[in-house]
Amino acid sequence: MSGIAVITGGTRGIGRCVAEKFLEAGYRVFVTYVRDEQAAAMFMAEYPDLSAWQVDGRRVGEVQKLRDRIFAEGTPSVLVNNAGITGDGIFLNGSLEAFHQVMETNFGSTLNYCHAFAPIMSGARFGNIVNISSVAATKIKLGNTAYGCAKAAIERLTLGLALELARFDVKVNGVAPGFVETDMFRSFAQGGEREILKSIPGRKIMQPEEIANMIFLLASRQFNTTGTIVKVGNGENIG
Repeated sequence: MSGIAVITGGTRGIGRCVAEKFLEAGYRVFVTYVRDEQAAAMFMAEYPDLSAWQVDGRRVGEVQKLRDRIFAEGTPSVLVNNAGITGDGIFLNGSLEAFHQVMETNFGSTLNYCHAFAPIMSGARFGNIVNISSVAATKIKLGNTAYGCAKAAIERLTLGLALELARFDVKVNGVAPGFVETDMFRSFAQGGEREILKSIPGRKIMQPEEIANMIFLLASRQFNTTGTIVKVGNGENIG
């Protein structure tokens, strides 16, 4: 198996695990990051077939510049939209600017990458897009209004694109994890990991590798479907 894979937010956590899966499968992998240059440099030092690019997914011009750079090497067959932030907080206490930032970082960047790469894939008559959603898209919790709205929008975008791109053999799917042991989770928990664990029916927090396995199954067509949102967790995504 070989090809070109693009993973946003791909230097840490789930994104890095996904990138490693594709590198191990023989892909040329491009990952994006926003701030952590050191993590990107260390990751590239480990893998000669990896390129890490500093891109703000909210900025259309930066995404298009990356697309053109990648397209010069070949047509990517995989796009994983993983980059995102939580930004939890009570709506009445928060600013509209903060709400917009969550929407633009999560949904806006996913939209921009899909808009940049879907035409290339449809032109090639082959492609695989996996958008990372969250249990928050459908399970309402106090303080996750902005994040939940962004993830719900991602799921709706995923389904709409799946319908449009099916005739071009471009598969578009989503993965909606529950709690995953990442830096983002620790930032969200703020020392309350024990209480969160008690709230999970399976009393277990998923590992990034577990989510990466599902993403890889979808993007490599070992699980051959389109227009599917896969909910993964230990019971916290029930109901």
